[in-house]
Amino acid sequence: MSAGYKCPYDNLLILNFATTRDENNYDYASEIIQFSVIVLNTKEKKIREDVKFDKFVRPIINPTLSDYCTNHTGISQNTVDSAEPFPVVFEEFSAWLQENDFQETRYAFVVFSRRDLWFIAQYQFLLVKQPLPAMFKQWVDMNATMKKAQQGQDYHRPEENIIQDMSNIYNIPYEGTAHNAMDNCHFLAKITKRVLDDGNLVVVNERLQCTFGYRVMPLTVDPQWKTIYRSAMEVLQRILPLAALHIRWFLPEDDYGVCPYCKQPADVCTGMEHKQYPTNVYEQLREPSVFAVTAGLVKEPVQQSGHFHPNRYNETGEFKAAGVHGKAVSVVDTFHNREGLIMKSTSRPEDYRRELTVLQAMRQRPGFPNLYDFFTAPAQHDAVQYCLIMDYEGDCLHTVSKRTEGGISNFNLMRIAFKLLWTLESLHMHGFCHRDMHAGNVLIRREYDGIVRIKLIDFGMSLPLNPPPIPETNLTSWHASLQVCRHEAYTRFDDLTSGIFVAMWSIGLNPFGDEKDQYLAKKATFDQDPFFHLNSNLKWLAQLYSEVDYQRTAGYSHHDLFEIFYRFNPDFEPTSPITHTVTDNQLIIE
Repeated sequence: MSAGYKCPYDNLLILNFATTRDENNYDYASEIIQFSVIVLNTKEKKIREDVKFDKFVRPIINPTLSDYCTNHTGISQNTVDSAEPFPVVFEEFSAWLQENDFQETRYAFVVFSRRDLWFIAQYQFLLVKQPLPAMFKQWVDMNATMKKAQQGQDYHRPEENIIQDMSNIYNIPYEGTAHNAMDNCHFLAKITKRVLDDGNLVVVNERLQCTFGYRVMPLTVDPQWKTIYRSAMEVLQRILPLAALHIRWFLPEDDYGVCPYCKQPADVCTGMEHKQYPTNVYEQLREPSVFAVTAGLVKEPVQQSGHFHPNRYNETGEFKAAGVHGKAVSVVDTFHNREGLIMKSTSRPEDYRRELTVLQAMRQRPGFPNLYDFFTAPAQHDAVQYCLIMDYEGDCLHTVSKRTEGGISNFNLMRIAFKLLWTLESLHMHGFCHRDMHAGNVLIRREYDGIVRIKLIDFGMSLPLNPPPIPETNLTSWHASLQVCRHEAYTRFDDLTSGIFVAMWSIGLNPFGDEKDQYLAKKATFDQDPFFHLNSNLKWLAQLYSEVDYQRTAGYSHHDLFEIFYRFNPDFEPTSPITHTVTDNQLIIE
């Protein structure tokens, strides 16, 4: 009878992730887009092909995959569009662990290197604003284990180099698609089994902790850190709250999920707060780190944001607009000589608090304006002014759509509608509804990279989705849903319906007339048969409307809603760039 493996765990869970990525850019908000696990049963000494977890994940921060990402991972845009977001996939993974009776202290994750859990998993949970689970706070770094078995030096390299090293050392070829997470798991499982078959010890050899000595030492940041792997890792090791520690021993019953430094369990030492905040690093960066800002890791400088400073913001006269409850003007930040800003002011504190809450929650999220500053200005003419400073994000869709002779093309209309509904979904995933969706609150702009993007604005009426808010005033409008015109409780489906109406408005389609007292009756007629009002090229709008109406009772389904865009024209990619021209410095949508 052969001797058992030198491994204290019943099962080794071979784990790998695929993530979004940008070519030659390490300062990027990477999100998991494939989550894969294969099981190596150490008692039976076999790889369990019948027990595996493999799910694709829909990214939220950068929902459109770059060409580089698609080519690198082999994962298509359609694949991630039809997948669930990470929180849902992680719930499915947790359920999978329970279904297969994997007990926390009786299994260990095996990864190529610390990157999968220290970097990818930690960052993903920061993005979704959830503590890193205890299960991900310790692991087997197979690269380190292999180097020890080979009596070589333990060092850390990009994953593709590690795979090549392992393949060369053990003469085990890599099979499948490079960078596919499940194919990576298959390869790593074979390597792990070979290491065990050779009589080597496989145990947890790395953990996460909140404080690490090397991070106390000042770091001189390489000016090219964003494009150089080693320099980027030096910066990111300080930016991420939890650091990886190589260890010599680990007692599962005592050490599982516990921080080696503060000795606190995972629900106390959560990694949500940085205990060695890298002020020295941030001060050296030539521009804010996208990686850090997107995850909410950068503290706001108190002296610059959230406080009123007389004469800091001066009007430029380039833009001015007024509404019932306030006004918006273009300003320059005289403290930092920063142009391209809009100051929105109101005397209504509730509107201000609502909008500020949403802008802070959606900061650095695609499709939302960048909040630059906020403050309360002293009373003028007996009214305190509540002010929000944001980046200028372009002209409203209502204005831009009028510039296109003959109307916006059907393909561009589909692109706009897709991006608009996707942005609304992002807002809903963060727990808010807009409640004031119309073409004037959708901005569209050609940005520095030549891509036309849309942004949602004006969140003064926004409220949490749950419980569904009951209208405190009459919200009947051209863009409002039939249900809102009936004064029913507001839901995500009312935002989505308004988004569809925005698309109709932008091409001059008007089935509701111009009289407010007729909206309810005409919306009821439209609701009975939306296909009657739309020609064959616009049937997809009717399908969207009908699907949203169906989901009011059936429940929300991202896949079923967005699949309509692909089903209507299988050869068309709705995430493709909006085609346009620029004439006399004005954006023209084709």
